[in-house]
Amino acid sequence: MINLFDKKELQTGINYLAIKNPIISKLKNKYGEPNFDRGTTGVFHSLIRSIISQQISTKAASSVHTKFKALFPGNNFNYDDILLTKDSKLKSAGLSHQKIKYIKATAEYFKSTHYTNKDFKQMSNKEIEKELIQIKGIGPWTIDMILIFTLGRADIFPIGDLGVRNGFKILFKKNATEKQMLTKSNQWKPYRTIMSWYLWRVVDGSWETMD
Repeated sequence: MINLFDKKELQTGINYLAIKNPIISKLKNKYGEPNFDRGTTGVFHSLIRSIISQQISTKAASSVHTKFKALFPGNNFNYDDILLTKDSKLKSAGLSHQKIKYIKATAEYFKSTHYTNKDFKQMSNKEIEKELIQIKGIGPWTIDMILIFTLGRADIFPIGDLGVRNGFKILFKKNATEKQMLTKSNQWKPYRTIMSWYLWRVVDGSWETMD
């Protein structure tokens, strides 16, 4: 299974895409090579951070996440630690009642399944989607982010992500339906994750000023 945290596999993917998509070389020259490693410690902790980040700014999410970790000795926690912590204490970190429910649902899931990072690494994308969608508060977008930034999966195209949609519009100068975007994305298989990363960068950068 391809893992884009491996620099050799990442380079292979970029070269593969560039053969049929010359625009990839331009994107690489402007934005560099993709970096998918956010320094996350695994699927469980990444899901918790994702829940904390829902519907708030990046700055606010970082603040709440820091306060949340500080509730536990050594800033570290497992599912039992969360389940044994009173809601009122979790709320003191800046969490809403709904997010506390989602975080505890995630902890319950991991306690009941005993899944480890090794287990997830051995699962296919579809198997992971089928598993994680069972958790209250976890949807397709969150699962795509876990597949990309926690597991380094190579062929993820998060069609529901606003950044990807906006990047597509800028790069290809057209408003496209989801069906049209998915059809276009077929030419980037099995490395659609790499193209997704560049679509995010196009939104942040100044692609339209390039020749």
